[in-house]
Amino acid sequence: MTDIDDDILEEDEEGFPPAERKVVTQSYDLSIGTLSDQWDDNHLVLPDIQREYVWDNPRASRLVESLLLNIPIPVLYFAETDDGRWEVFDGHQRIRSVVRFLSNEFRLSGLSVLPELNRLRFHQLPDREQRFLVTRMMRAVVISADSHPSMKFEIFERLNTGAVILNAQELRNSLYRGAFNVMLHEAVKGDAYRECIGTASPRRRMVDEEFALRFFALSDRLDKYRPSLKKFLNDYMRSVQNASPKKLMAMRERFEVTTGRLRGIWGSNAFRVTDANGRATERAPNRALFDAQMLAFDLVPSSVSTDEARSEIIREFAALYQDEEFQDSISLATGDKSRTILRVRMAIEALQSAGVAVELPDALE
Repeated sequence: MTDIDDDILEEDEEGFPPAERKVVTQSYDLSIGTLSDQWDDNHLVLPDIQREYVWDNPRASRLVESLLLNIPIPVLYFAETDDGRWEVFDGHQRIRSVVRFLSNEFRLSGLSVLPELNRLRFHQLPDREQRFLVTRMMRAVVISADSHPSMKFEIFERLNTGAVILNAQELRNSLYRGAFNVMLHEAVKGDAYRECIGTASPRRRMVDEEFALRFFALSDRLDKYRPSLKKFLNDYMRSVQNASPKKLMAMRERFEVTTGRLRGIWGSNAFRVTDANGRATERAPNRALFDAQMLAFDLVPSSVSTDEARSEIIREFAALYQDEEFQDSISLATGDKSRTILRVRMAIEALQSAGVAVELPDALE
């Protein structure tokens, strides 16, 4: 059996149904002056994950030199938001560099073809070069808001070519900003969850936020689940992106109650395969086992105490982990629908065998 840590879970992909393949784009030739104005008036907005500007002045200077020499520049990619703004998918560093230069924030340096312009700020350039730069065109492709949301995620993922490739949850954090996303960040800071995971603070690269998202999506829509898991999680997060405060409060309470129950049984050994004494035999939390434990314990009525059956629960789950079919369900092709339903059903049956009053949902019959 394999430990699953910070890496993205591999899963079977089934492609996009025809209805989800709609992509509507428009191409524009935008002047540097126009791009600068759009940046200043917030018509251009950045996904959260792209907030950092990393180009140094020599690299930004070479871009300016390329523009002055009329050398072709890579295409910019934007996505139209619901309020008519353009979200920068690809081109943040280039746009920010020319905006900084037009604002006289740095001197040109390291120019090899136009060395006579080194050490000059924009306002110090000859008038001809100033006019040429401001009117220089850059091609931009705008992904219309009419495009299917699934394709918007797919395009962002394919354009994700930075030094650190973003994982699926980091992309969701950028594309599906809203009250639910904020709640995810807060929920995974809870004491019970942190003890179950075994780290004092959320793990890097939003691994914990994806864990919590899996719980909410599968517990709410297990009967509608079909691979791929990535698209299923995308659709769910988009649907609850701006959920009401009342709904979000109830969701977070469910998460805290469920993780609290698991902490009471296994403590920092939760979400890991354990022996008959409740000791973990694997180092890292297992995403698929997280699904099974969380969804099973979430179904326990509030009036029922799992603490009273702690020893029986530990023994029943230790026996469950010896079952070859269950082992496969948490280690092989874990995004498969039948294996997802199997591991959740078997976890519920283990609770029942331990004497906990929990009913099997219709979706798992």
